[in-house]
Amino acid sequence: MWTPEIPPAPNPNPKNDLNKSPQELVSEFWDKFIAKNPGKVTTIFPHSLYANILPPLQEKGASSARNAAESYEAAAKQCREQVWRIVRECRRTNEKFADPDFDIESDKNLCLWNCLRGLLRGDGEGSEQDSSSGSSSDDDENVDVPGSVHRIDWIFERPQFTIDGYSNTDIKQGANGDCWWLAAVATICNRQDLMEKICIARDAECGVYGFVFYRDGEWVTTVVDDNLYLNHEDFDYYGDRYDSTGKRARKYKKLYQTGSEALYFAKCSDPNETWLPLLEKAYAKVHGDYESLSGGWSGEAVEDMTGGVTTTIATNRVLNKNKLWKELVNSEKNFVFAASTLGTGWDWTRGGLALGHAYSILRATEEVDEEGNKVRLVLIRNPWGERDRRGIGEWNGPWSDGSREWTPYWLQKLQHRFGDDGIFWMAYEDMLSTFVFLHRTRIFDEKWTVVQRWTSVSVPWVTGYLQTKFLVEIKKAGPVIFVLSQLDKRYFRGLEGQYEFSLHFLLQEENAKPGEHIGLVRPAHSREYRSISAEVELEPGKYEVLPKILATRDSKKKMVEHVVKDLAEENPQKLKQVGMNYDLANAKGVSSEEYPKKNKRDQIEDKAVKDQKENDTKKQNNGKSVLEMEFAPLEILDGFRVNKKGQVLNEDGEPIGELKEGDLMSCTGKKITRGEVRDTDGRIVGQARTLLRPVGKPVDNAPNESTVVKNDEPEDEKKYEATDEKLPGAKDGKEDDTIKKDGDEEVCHPKNESQSSETDDNAPPPWNAICVIGMRVYAKDSEVAIELVKPKDPKDAILDVEGAPM
Repeated sequence: MWTPEIPPAPNPNPKNDLNKSPQELVSEFWDKFIAKNPGKVTTIFPHSLYANILPPLQEKGASSARNAAESYEAAAKQCREQVWRIVRECRRTNEKFADPDFDIESDKNLCLWNCLRGLLRGDGEGSEQDSSSGSSSDDDENVDVPGSVHRIDWIFERPQFTIDGYSNTDIKQGANGDCWWLAAVATICNRQDLMEKICIARDAECGVYGFVFYRDGEWVTTVVDDNLYLNHEDFDYYGDRYDSTGKRARKYKKLYQTGSEALYFAKCSDPNETWLPLLEKAYAKVHGDYESLSGGWSGEAVEDMTGGVTTTIATNRVLNKNKLWKELVNSEKNFVFAASTLGTGWDWTRGGLALGHAYSILRATEEVDEEGNKVRLVLIRNPWGERDRRGIGEWNGPWSDGSREWTPYWLQKLQHRFGDDGIFWMAYEDMLSTFVFLHRTRIFDEKWTVVQRWTSVSVPWVTGYLQTKFLVEIKKAGPVIFVLSQLDKRYFRGLEGQYEFSLHFLLQEENAKPGEHIGLVRPAHSREYRSISAEVELEPGKYEVLPKILATRDSKKKMVEHVVKDLAEENPQKLKQVGMNYDLANAKGVSSEEYPKKNKRDQIEDKAVKDQKENDTKKQNNGKSVLEMEFAPLEILDGFRVNKKGQVLNEDGEPIGELKEGDLMSCTGKKITRGEVRDTDGRIVGQARTLLRPVGKPVDNAPNESTVVKNDEPEDEKKYEATDEKLPGAKDGKEDDTIKKDGDEEVCHPKNESQSSETDDNAPPPWNAICVIGMRVYAKDSEVAIELVKPKDPKDAILDVEGAPM
């Protein structure tokens, strides 16, 4: 049945709109839509909290040139030393290691579940499982939380970290939706040398295990104890049970709490092998919790464990299939591969394979059949390690187990055995037509040097290439890999904010003419957020990387400041954990050198503003000299609130103060007491100050804002923020029309706050998209260098593809 559309609500203030031209209305809309002072929450906690707990870090935003192998070795050395210190302490106290930073035993006993769940719970925020690989086998028990926590020597009869080394056949997925990560692990298992570089040091007797991972361009270390989650509760969990001989308890433990199958999360196929659940625990710890591992892309996981660079290949766009095949064969072991299937929304399987799922590519080989024809085949593995109860999980087309292609000749040639083990063969063409994406990760050795640079950029609502760019100097010809990335939000899920960013970049020679670029790089699909990359052969010279960032806002997501306010009392321990991850990550985008000194244009404008204020003040005093000024007492602000523009107005709508410290969004609408801006719970969220006034002027007659001189602010912040008029200033040798000389009848005054249109209190906050981006460059050139180039004037227009102002 057709339902007529509800007509829009009438304009609450039609008279004002009738007096404005269409252009004025549009300009007014954009003036309110875009934040006047764009910025983001860079630290969840005050810097003073870190004074005695964080070691000195590399200068924020700084460039570093390091050999790829040397940077890893530094982290590996740190990890070994950390494990050694823990072992020494364990032997001194005669106690096994208990990880205070990821204590899953106490966390379960207290029902906090901070090691299991994320910061935001029950609202579906912070999960990417709907858009990336995150399915798990239906054979796993569908329970909300694990039943118990025990140490390895309690769970396993004869525990060993590895049995016959690391093998992709060891891997079985558990209750978590981390198939994307397990597929990456299975892919890496083909390279024993890569696995040994992840699992650095251990002492099974003390129960301590050390690992390294790659995060936002740096290697990080972590250690975990040997406590693991189990599916079932303890025998007497629900109360004391009569068992005089202990036989029932032993039988219960043997059936439900012994060996790999008893584990709640990922497990090895061998009942006594332990490396996989411990590696998964370490990966969960560095991200904050197990829930953070739900949903993702296999290529990103390979990057996290190898320090490589992943390129996502859309299989329906492959230009040269022979070139891709040579990379799959990987005779020089430069690459590892994974694959992803995507669902359409109404189907969940195709050709026997689960959709929305990640798979490992183990091997590619070209063989000759009985008739001398060449056949290209690919060996693939499902991280489930077996079919589910519906028979889903392995390919059922040509070259699947039991298909007619498997003659005795081929069984012998490929040494293949049929079985429900998650491993299957596919023809190369079938693989390209079945899997939507291939994830190719290049692995780096000591021949490569990596440099990187990070910064924060304000992302405009319009789309275009930014004038903030990276300048890269290459002194030796050869292959160069460019990687543009943003912070990995998986480390601080719940504090991502409302904006999502899609990265693009243009690569060109320095000062190249419009259109003469080397490459235009964009994501392979709409959900590839973390990074994009390009590999090119370059001659010595200087090259520019121009970023383009597309931002989208989801107003239903919580803003960072609101999450902090809500969780500070509700779950302070989890907020501390995720908040410190947030602060560590966002520190990369802050650098003192990135705040440029004022250029000549700014100085001219500041002088014009100052002169205009003096002229206005003289007119208000009938040309007499300006009175001596003083600050009004803070008590006059008591009971008043901070408005949306950071002002404090009295009953007559006159400005009597302004916000001095604190986030504008958090302070808007909050009451002031003795200069302190407090929220409804009485917590201090900011500081306000009074304005200057003539000596002897009554308190209830604060000066008009056009005569106010602000205190404690750098010159470039003394702007007419409360006015919709152009900022006065001289341009091109001509005086701005908005500035009136002495004697003119009309003087440019800022709008009074009480006269501004503030009718839509439910409107979303102004557009304020800030993205922390980093450029990493890999080259077989020890002298490769990178420089961040900021525009001389932040007000300059962004560029479109061809370089014309938008």
